[in-house]
Amino acid sequence: MPWIDGTYVPNRRADTTSEIVSTNRISVVTPVELEESLIADDFFTESVVFNKFSTGSFTASVIKKILPAGVLSVASGLRALFAPGFVNTNLIEDGAVTGAKMTNAIKVALIDGGAAGVHTVTGIRIGDELISVLEQNGTSGLLTDLTSEFSIIKADTITNAGGTATSSDKLVVLYLSK
Repeated sequence: MPWIDGTYVPNRRADTTSEIVSTNRISVVTPVELEESLIADDFFTESVVFNKFSTGSFTASVIKKILPAGVLSVASGLRALFAPGFVNTNLIEDGAVTGAKMTNAIKVALIDGGAAGVHTVTGIRIGDELISVLEQNGTSGLLTDLTSEFSIIKADTITNAGGTATSSDKLVVLYLSK
């Protein structure tokens, strides 16, 4: 907050340091710019910021009031301040990401069936989500939902160990690529 000699002065910029400039008649307090080189790289650690600012004090509306428009932008290098993974699913509101912003999130693979057990699905990975595994009968063409029998066990591999044998049939595998 902008304070001078213990008194709050509204509509003034807060000075981190100042110097007195004397003239013949009056003394004027002018701000001294704090050079970036004078701030240690580890000055604003998580614990310092956590202890100095209350939780939730930097809301979007507060930051909008404090900083002029355009100060925080990708062009100013702000993106480099955030570590990979900074934005996770907890920070993205439900419905905030539309289908148009997602590319090929749902994958479809058509593979040969076989004995119950391991089946190769090229491109599927641990962390992906099986949506559906359908068996297409090679004779009748009927589809049977076998999703509950299958799981992803490693990259490029699903299994239904102890499940239904699908020899002479095809499997339609739909999964969400994460």
